[in-house]
Amino acid sequence: MLCGLICLCFENENRTITKILNDIVKNRRNLNQPPERSVFFAKYLLSQDPKERAKYVKSIKYIWEHFLKPVSPESLSDCSEGRFLVYQCRKQDRHDCGGLADRERGIISTFLLALQTNRTFVIDVDKPCELEQILVPNLYNWTRCKSFIQSLPVNKSNTLHMNNRRKDYPDLFNKSPTSEISSSNGPQVLNFHVNMAPLQRILSANNIQKRVPWLKDFTIRELIVIIYNTLFVPSDRLTAALDSFQSIKQNHLLQCAHLRYGYSHDFPQDQIVARQRGRFNTSALSSFFIRNAQDRHMESSVYIATDSSDIHRQMESRHKNYIRLNTTISHIDISNSCEGQYSAILDQFALTQCDVLVLSFSGFGSLAAYLRGVDTGLYQCHSSKSKTPGKITNLTIEDDMRNRGYFINF
Repeated sequence: MLCGLICLCFENENRTITKILNDIVKNRRNLNQPPERSVFFAKYLLSQDPKERAKYVKSIKYIWEHFLKPVSPESLSDCSEGRFLVYQCRKQDRHDCGGLADRERGIISTFLLALQTNRTFVIDVDKPCELEQILVPNLYNWTRCKSFIQSLPVNKSNTLHMNNRRKDYPDLFNKSPTSEISSSNGPQVLNFHVNMAPLQRILSANNIQKRVPWLKDFTIRELIVIIYNTLFVPSDRLTAALDSFQSIKQNHLLQCAHLRYGYSHDFPQDQIVARQRGRFNTSALSSFFIRNAQDRHMESSVYIATDSSDIHRQMESRHKNYIRLNTTISHIDISNSCEGQYSAILDQFALTQCDVLVLSFSGFGSLAAYLRGVDTGLYQCHSSKSKTPGKITNLTIEDDMRNRGYFINF
């Protein structure tokens, strides 16, 4: 079992972007399907633990070749032969898809449900813009057959709305899947609107071990890493930005935090988060970073992913090596900004590369921690709503899943 480029506040040369992009272009010329990008596996997957990374790479390749490739869209000689389960988030549907973490929850749970019900998994996201502009298929080509599906008449498809419908989840996952999803008499295409990932319920369904036996060999935290990296790899633009971000680390201790703030002048309409989760003591966070660097006798760089420009200003005033990305502060389901979507994904990927990662209460940061893959250097920042406001404590991935559940949600 397995256990736009960056604007920096100080100059830093980048000598490898051109080589990486040339390698990617070369791979694309040589392959007729989305390339397996060794650059991604070598540089960004579990960068904090090379030994674990090697195990994950081996497992991902094995699972792909023996279990997923035979049921992928590429296995269809013609898309008309397939029966599809589609994670869908489209402008024309006028429903809320949620933020980035909501969508990631939905994608992972829909993928598992597709395996469980012998349907081919496809992603159809164009809100605020097409997902494949930022994240492209890695091994599993989830874009193939999308155009075919969109061209089908209405009577060939149906839509299942499950956003925030927790009461309906036990019926869907706790026993056998609903007949509409699994039956060969059901619609050829079933579009799924979902923003939760009740992975424990999915994995305990009666037929999951029979149809997808390899799942039992992995923990939930491992499955999240495997599924995400089987589906996604950064686009050329995102790869170049991440490479620049990586170049900062060198001899610096890279200390990061995700602070989901909610209501501010950046998001005056986002009041629920502020009321439910409280505020954060950025002065205490800065002191924590300074002590941490001093204890390790290292120069420190600080990076904050946040939805508040005020937090950026506060932290930048306290840290000389403060990293600012050329990104847009945005909530992708509120602002409807393509640059906002790109910025959110870049922010999340950047968090996976940090030596020290401090989380607030948000699925966005939780998934970054899961993809980062290690408990070392992982902490929780307690908000004004907690029993210990301003305190920063050690955190493990299992604790995050069990006690907070902002990604698992059950």
